Amino acid sequence: MHLLYYSLAFALPYLPSISGASDKDSSKTHLPCTIRSSTSGAFFDLNPLRVLPPNPSKKTSKEVQTESWQAKGYDYGANFTLNFCGGVVEELKDVVGVDEGRWRNVSAFYEMGGKTYSIGIWSLSSAAANSF
Repeated sequence: MHLLYYSLAFALPYLPSISGASDKDSSKTHLPCTIRSSTSGAFFDLNPLRVLPPNPSKKTSKEVQTESWQAKGYDYGANFTLNFCGGVVEELKDVVGVDEGRWRNVSAFYEMGGKTYSIGIWSLSSAAANSF
């Protein structure tokens, strides 16, 4: 968890300069859930990391991931569940501070003291590519 804080502390001062597209990039179309490095031009498609909810009408192979990604919060006292490019697969209820209509858009959460806390909401508009 400390690594997350250090990473954010390093990246936050640069967000205004990296979140806006430059004039030369404004004509390019960005695909949802992709990023492009402003320094190297490298393109990264994060869509393969997305875990899709299981389709009850199709038989799922054992090799297909059917649960959202898990991260242990060793120094936080809670484990984290997250998904990339979409909401978590797990059905959530009573998410603290999130309207019921948006529970399906929660893309990262943790549970502590019998309560569920969102640490990220997914939306298609925010999934558009950004430079980093």
